[in-house]
Amino acid sequence: MCGDSMRLEPVEQISRIAGTLQNSTRHVLEWRCPDCDYFEEVDGQIEGLPQELESWLKKK
Repeated sequence: MCGDSMRLEPVEQISRIAGTLQNSTRHVLEWRCPDCDYFEEVDGQIEGLPQELESWLKKK
């Protein structure tokens, strides 16, 4: 980790389901560093998210 400030970003994770041709999609929030490749998934609930981001997270 480079020590720069982390940013909260919405991410769509796509995983292949083994043995099928199907994919599984999941919407999550991640803390990302803009200067390096470091990231980590948000633990727990974050208060004060904009309504559009809340609805995006609930999509399947």
